[in-house]
Amino acid sequence: MRRLLLAAALPVLAGGACSAGHRAGDSPFPVGGRFLAEQVARRTTTLVNGPAWATYCPSDSVLVIIALGRTWSGGLAMRTFPLVAAPHEFQVQLSLDAVGTATAAFRAPSAGPARVAVGGTVQVAVTNAVSGRFDLALPDSAKEHVSIRGTLTRIPFAVLPAATCSPI
Repeated sequence: MRRLLLAAALPVLAGGACSAGHRAGDSPFPVGGRFLAEQVARRTTTLVNGPAWATYCPSDSVLVIIALGRTWSGGLAMRTFPLVAAPHEFQVQLSLDAVGTATAAFRAPSAGPARVAVGGTVQVAVTNAVSGRFDLALPDSAKEHVSIRGTLTRIPFAVLPAATCSPI
């Protein structure tokens, strides 16, 4: 299962370095999706407010959403089968496990390793795009849990052919 977390987090970790130079023409996905993640404390700080793309691998039952912001990148991975059409809530944990679980990671290139959610929920619905919201608990640099809340707005997605899904 740790491999699933790594497979989901790897594009986030690598994507942070590319976020500043991203252009709409660089991606095979349509433009239009938005991923907003804010750290909620005494004051709200925006971590990611940028374009996002999603893929669903039916052979692994995994929906992955990757977002690129100006200074942070983020991603969510959810284990779901079949692909959810009606709103569905996923329980966040450190790694993907059974259907109904999710994991999340955020990274600022200047801030070292990714921060991985230790709890929370993700709610999504998939029609012709992915929309939803999330409320996550992540450890900060002092190992205190901080709240990250956000929305997913009309994120385009592609269903991958089984042959192109990553072997896990």
